[in-house]
Amino acid sequence: MTGDLDSRPPRPFLPPLLVAGLVLWAATALIWPTLRLAPTAALPVLGMLALGAAVWLASHALCAARGGGFSLGALAALSLAAAVALCSFWGGALRGSMAYAEAQGGDSAPATWHAELTEDARRGDFGWHAEARLRGADGRVLRVRLNLPEDAALLQGQSMTVSGTLKSPAEAVAAYYWDTGLAGSLTASESAFVSEEAALDSGPFVHLRRCALDLIAACGGDNAPLLQALVCGWRPAIEESGLYDCFKAVGLAHLVAVSGAHLSIVVLFVAGGLKLLRLDRRAMTVASALFLVGYVAFTGMPVSALRAAIMAATGLFALWANRRNSALSALGLCLLLFVGADPACALSASFALSAGSTLGIVLFAPLLSSAFAGLPRLKKVVGDPLALTGSSALATQPYAAALFSQLPLLSPLANLVAGPLFSLACLVGFVAVLLACLAPAAAPGLIGAAALACAPLSAVVNALASLQGSCVPIDAAPLAAAVLSGALCIGLWAWWPRVSIGGLSGTAAAAVLALFVLRLPLGMPTDAIVMLDVGQGDAFLVRSGANALLIDTGNQDSLLKAALARQRVGRLDAVAVTHSDDDHCGSLSVLGDVAPASALLVPEGLPDCSCKACSELMAAARTEGLADALVELSPGDTVRCSKFSITVLWPERLADDGGNADSLCLLASWDGDGDGAAEWTALFTGDAEAEQLDQLTDKLPASGVEVLKVGHHGSKKSLDASLAERLSPKVALIGVGEANRYGHPSQNTLDFLEKTGCATYCSDESGDVVVAFSEDTLTVSTQR
Repeated sequence: MTGDLDSRPPRPFLPPLLVAGLVLWAATALIWPTLRLAPTAALPVLGMLALGAAVWLASHALCAARGGGFSLGALAALSLAAAVALCSFWGGALRGSMAYAEAQGGDSAPATWHAELTEDARRGDFGWHAEARLRGADGRVLRVRLNLPEDAALLQGQSMTVSGTLKSPAEAVAAYYWDTGLAGSLTASESAFVSEEAALDSGPFVHLRRCALDLIAACGGDNAPLLQALVCGWRPAIEESGLYDCFKAVGLAHLVAVSGAHLSIVVLFVAGGLKLLRLDRRAMTVASALFLVGYVAFTGMPVSALRAAIMAATGLFALWANRRNSALSALGLCLLLFVGADPACALSASFALSAGSTLGIVLFAPLLSSAFAGLPRLKKVVGDPLALTGSSALATQPYAAALFSQLPLLSPLANLVAGPLFSLACLVGFVAVLLACLAPAAAPGLIGAAALACAPLSAVVNALASLQGSCVPIDAAPLAAAVLSGALCIGLWAWWPRVSIGGLSGTAAAAVLALFVLRLPLGMPTDAIVMLDVGQGDAFLVRSGANALLIDTGNQDSLLKAALARQRVGRLDAVAVTHSDDDHCGSLSVLGDVAPASALLVPEGLPDCSCKACSELMAAARTEGLADALVELSPGDTVRCSKFSITVLWPERLADDGGNADSLCLLASWDGDGDGAAEWTALFTGDAEAEQLDQLTDKLPASGVEVLKVGHHGSKKSLDASLAERLSPKVALIGVGEANRYGHPSQNTLDFLEKTGCATYCSDESGDVVVAFSEDTLTVSTQR
């Protein structure tokens, strides 16, 4: 019977070029970071020794190959030696660039530089920045981080003259600069900055792309951010709109980033459209390649997009020509060339996702598609798209989950539903925007049509992301996740099983069940206060029995998700926002994805405050569906969290436009035996400082408090000696980011606490800090 026939495609052979490329990539990713600590003088010596070993191994391998004794082990050893040599020579060059940057910095007067952006500018916590190539008056060229003036949303490829002082990286960020291959940073002086209208030598594609972005912003309406991301590869607008978080929550982040998966899906649907014209295979290949080239050029041709395009073309060649071994050899060659040209790219997330996606598609898409072999119509409509996204996810999803700190459970469904809508939006958008640039008078109609084509995709993504439990928080190291991805690929390739629809469904169901079991709060303290490590921000969890209250959220989404995963929190009874500063509420919008809250608690009067920060907080509350579950708190109000009774002490009224002085101050009393008398108390202060806390000490127990959340990240104004003595905490908790630019916590504050005999814990050193309550003792445990 045909049903008993083995429908599996033959297992592809792993060609030597692919093995060499993978070993070089993995070895470089491990070696490059470690060389930062090597003495400068040792790098050229190490490089020459490794080069000599590589030459010897190469000659030995050639001789062995002629005699038929060639082995993959010898090839792996050759790739390893080549990785050491590459890293050593490139590391020596980077060390020289860093020394040059250090010599140019210090107290030197600002110099004039010619800068060319190698990526689009991005908005960070401290303004716009981008990677750029700097050329000085002496002709020296450096790769640096360029800090731009306010609202300088510049594009990759733009060239300009800037004035500023070049700085070598500080010790706290030296590892980041080394890993990315940057020699230092330069903050462009606004007074000497050449505006983008006067930018020099930017090239025709940059001007075309700027024209497209401006037309989309003017005529695209609500869907303009999505259209800018899909057609032009411009992400700041969609990130600010919050829609990018929805794409990440349902496993579609690759659709709004110019990645290998993104380009593969676009070009595959282009090819499907070309089939309707009855073009032969060669004509389809040429037409698709031309579209791919034009599309990448329209997104600014950043290095990451060029790499992704080559990876995508490699994978598509395999699917169209049915020559997977040739495609795997081409992929291996790509890895050798890219890593050889820039060892730092071995640590690039975009490179890993593009290469992994392409490898997964070439190796496993035919295998997964074979599950639908007996159902040709279903295979074409459902099987092939699922095989494409599933094989890509197999090689990249663990790593992507670690990067985004969440695992999207709806990813297969979302990719199946959104794939055609995404391609429609891309194709209509690309054609309409290009025509609008050529004929600006027709832009309103053309861009309007393109925005309309984006509407179904936006609606589907928003609908899927609004489903509770659409993703789960993950706390995993990216390196460990990358190793897991590799192990999954190796295991599946070695096993090469027969697959069926039932088997795939059962595997997916078992994986989801395992995730939910792992999320159960087994072994977690029943009653505890937890300081979550969310960087330079505050997030404190009050947990008692099955109840959980979150006080503040920080503003680094991935850190909050990872922390909630570590504490196995899947739902919240409420989230309290002490005040509207971004580092206390900026991540409110991601809670709905991983830990939905039933209520939002804010100081009385905050919803009516017209300042920008409070307005943004209320907008986020409405987006998350919390506006109707909003509770305004005033002094004397009490919130229950099982054995914790949390009383509002401050503010009497808003007097600082929702700023630090208006922070909610909460006294949490833990009654373990239920007799109405608290065994332990804890004071939460938000960003309130000594001036405010002095006014509420008469509302505190005469003996002080056992646990103190130190105000304003331990700033010099957060405490004075008398206040520290009055509070006399046993445990003090300070939420603070590593090497933050504010100098938090202040040494004076730490000294005041130390004199009281208090044990002080800072999140930058201790990570998550758990203070567990029992009737007799407080038990403190730290993540690090």
